[in-house]
Amino acid sequence: MKRSRAALLHIVLNLLLLSVCAGLALYLWYPHPFRHLPDSGRFSLLLIASAAIVLPALTWLVNKPGKSGRALAFDLVLIGLIQVAAMTWGAYTMYLARPYFMVFAVDRFEILSRRDVTYPVTNPAFLDKPLTGPLILFANMPSDTEQFQKLLREVMFEGKPDLPFRPEFWSAYAERQHLVLQVARPLSNLRRARPAAAADIDALVQDNGGEIGGLQYIPGMIGHGNFTVVVEAKSGAIRGYLGTDPWTK
Repeated sequence: MKRSRAALLHIVLNLLLLSVCAGLALYLWYPHPFRHLPDSGRFSLLLIASAAIVLPALTWLVNKPGKSGRALAFDLVLIGLIQVAAMTWGAYTMYLARPYFMVFAVDRFEILSRRDVTYPVTNPAFLDKPLTGPLILFANMPSDTEQFQKLLREVMFEGKPDLPFRPEFWSAYAERQHLVLQVARPLSNLRRARPAAAADIDALVQDNGGEIGGLQYIPGMIGHGNFTVVVEAKSGAIRGYLGTDPWTK
């Protein structure tokens, strides 16, 4: 096979592999608005992209005229193994870093991966993640004074994880969703504060009956970024997400 044809075939195969990886990442692992990649995810993406670009060049380089079939086959198999290993490792790292939990704590939602939660998750219901999007949970602030002081001491002086990262304080969101209304704000306030996001807000309102007064919002945190969680004003049930900065004065 000619060098140019071999390299072109390698590029086509790479495009197919990249399409599969992109589909998994964008629609299953990191759906909107959870498309924030942690540092490990960005490195994995760079590794996958580098393999897709550099290795076809190696295919072109090793496919020299006059090279024996056995030597060429060995080189091509080796290049293929390196590519599969690089893409598999990169995709697996992105899979591990994907948004797994969305935990409400105090006045906001926080997006966590499985790696972020170092304490054991003993309740199997808290691992029953949907196919796309995170599992939604509620972190209960300890009502007992002694337990509250213990949590405060552990976080402030012992360097232990804060409330959202502690599965022993979690509940299913549906059981406690009415409590988020204590901190939720009218969605109309966000629309006034973020006129650039008016079209997205209006579209979400239309999808939920067309009455903006029936919806409220709560800030969401993902890595160093923000997003908005829209909830029903009567129940606290989640009705949608916006990629809009929710922190207004």
